[in-house]
Amino acid sequence: MTSSVSDEETGGKISSNEETKDKTVSDTEIGAKPVNDEECGEEVSWRCWIRTLFAASGAMLIFAFNGVAESQSATMLLQLKKEDSHIRVTQDEETWIASLGILLSPLSALVGGPGIDRFGRKKGIQFYYVCMGLGYGIIACATNVSHLYIGRSICGFALGLEAVPVVYLAEISTKRQRSIFFSLVTACFSLGIVLSNTLGYLPYPIASAIFSLVCFGYFILQAFTPESPSWLYNAGRVDASIASLERLGRSPTDIQRELEILKTTTKNTDKFTLASFFHPTVYKPFLILCLFHFIQSGTGVFDILYYTVDFVQALGTGYDPLNVSILMSIIKFVTTSTIGVYFTASASRKSATAFSSFWVAVTFGLAGAYAYVYRDVEDKPLSWFPIALLLVSIAACSIGITCLPWIMAGEVFPLRVRGAMSSAAFLVGAVLMFFAIKVYAVCIAALKIWGLMWLFAAFGVSGVFFGMFVLPETQNKTLYEIERGFLPKEQRMVDKELVKIPEK
Repeated sequence: MTSSVSDEETGGKISSNEETKDKTVSDTEIGAKPVNDEECGEEVSWRCWIRTLFAASGAMLIFAFNGVAESQSATMLLQLKKEDSHIRVTQDEETWIASLGILLSPLSALVGGPGIDRFGRKKGIQFYYVCMGLGYGIIACATNVSHLYIGRSICGFALGLEAVPVVYLAEISTKRQRSIFFSLVTACFSLGIVLSNTLGYLPYPIASAIFSLVCFGYFILQAFTPESPSWLYNAGRVDASIASLERLGRSPTDIQRELEILKTTTKNTDKFTLASFFHPTVYKPFLILCLFHFIQSGTGVFDILYYTVDFVQALGTGYDPLNVSILMSIIKFVTTSTIGVYFTASASRKSATAFSSFWVAVTFGLAGAYAYVYRDVEDKPLSWFPIALLLVSIAACSIGITCLPWIMAGEVFPLRVRGAMSSAAFLVGAVLMFFAIKVYAVCIAALKIWGLMWLFAAFGVSGVFFGMFVLPETQNKTLYEIERGFLPKEQRMVDKELVKIPEK
């Protein structure tokens, strides 16, 4: 194992990729048994769990920092509106401070995918922490609104790298571990929102300085984690790929099995071109994820996240908006840490999406009706009712519609294009997210609060049908099985016979 790790650290690249791959796999004396789900039952040791969890920790905590970055505008704008604020902002500047938190993410998504395909998944994660730490640092030291713009823009650029940890987690995990880790991703995001809202009682420069220091700390820690075995194998560094699997605690049998699957999935690793997009394993999942992101943006998850305080004020309930914001973030964290973990780790992706969207439709439909009926009443009866519905909608979003469009990008694409296409899907999601945030003020002025909530409910209804009839199932499937599912049926059966696993 020592020599293998040395190969990885020195970055030695095999001179002939295909020759080395074939030799490595044949030397492991692979059996001739076709893959099927029952025969691929996983036996994951505690050693494997602990080592993989350590490797995954930095990637998962990226989502906590994303939760902080995406929700920070709500509490920061509240402080900037105060009379004693040393930086005064106009209403238009407020919308820019909020929306700049996502504006540059399409750019980073565009370059991030090819970047991690070229330089590795681990370097992509480290680059994220540098960007986010720098952005928070500038916000902490800001003396005028331009500095806030720059800091928020850099944080937004880092957000565009969200596809990087998703791809890394998918490639270092077994299929069972992948479900568990992806379920914790949502909880980490919610934890970031809780931290942001809780630290909202602190002056935002102090809170931003804390976040900046933690980001730079994780940049250093990430240097001690292994690189993705899949990326190393695809780059021709087979010895380093084996060493990485060993560092992740895989047994010799599991290593042999994964090498055989990697050999099959990297047979046609031509450079990604425009023609590659028209392969069914590429364009089908991409179009499905684009539609998923469109529905997600329409359900209001980002509007409420970025304008929590303003949204609660628009409901006209009389409750303190900041207290409600903290309660919402706590509810979101508790939900994602309990039933959210179950839905992401155990329930099917299709049922989680349909169930989540159904409750979004119900809660926003009822909340919109309440706001419309009592639109001219100053002292509204049952003022707790719309707040309760809002909390239920937040919980419902947390178990499906909020997280699945992002994490499924790391599951549905073939290895040869996984970095580029995951980032392309994120780019579409980021553009739709920015648009939803930017037009919030226009929509609420044109539709009023009740019309906006009815619009959210309509998108929730569409999400139910999307989850039931369009979304592919990825739960409890290997990445190869997911990829094969997008092929025509006859080709799917042929490919199944090509993959062999070692006898147990």
